Amino acid sequence: MGYHPTMRWLALDHGTKNIGIAFCDELEILASPFEVWPNQGDATVQRLASLAKTEGAQALLVGLPCHKDGAESATAPLARAMGEELQRLTGLPLRLWNEHLSSAEADRLLAQRGVKAKDRKAKLDAAAAAVILQDLMETRRSRRIPVGDFGD
Repeated sequence: MGYHPTMRWLALDHGTKNIGIAFCDELEILASPFEVWPNQGDATVQRLASLAKTEGAQALLVGLPCHKDGAESATAPLARAMGEELQRLTGLPLRLWNEHLSSAEADRLLAQRGVKAKDRKAKLDAAAAAVILQDLMETRRSRRIPVGDFGD
């Protein structure tokens, strides 16, 4: 998919009700939660395509819902379809990533940071997208995939 000297990822935690959004810095060091948007189908995908352009995203990451054994869950095709449509609209490379336990880890991290339980729900999906993205970046580092290389 090519090489860029930097790589800013747009990560999504797809849900049937909400989409969690996160970005990383261009050096792939830190993933940060961005926002949670209601999932309104095609309208949301159009907004995400515009956001990707505005924020200078260079690659897309979509969390793929999987079971503990790695098998895709029933909602995985919906996440994949959204990612593929976003890829079509933006022309950006797409990576699908196992998101198993990302919400549980995000909830743990938010609690650890002192976010009250009633406030965590509103932030959870974006935090989960950041957990998925951080996992991807750590895996890339461990495999010595250089920043800017999509790592086909």
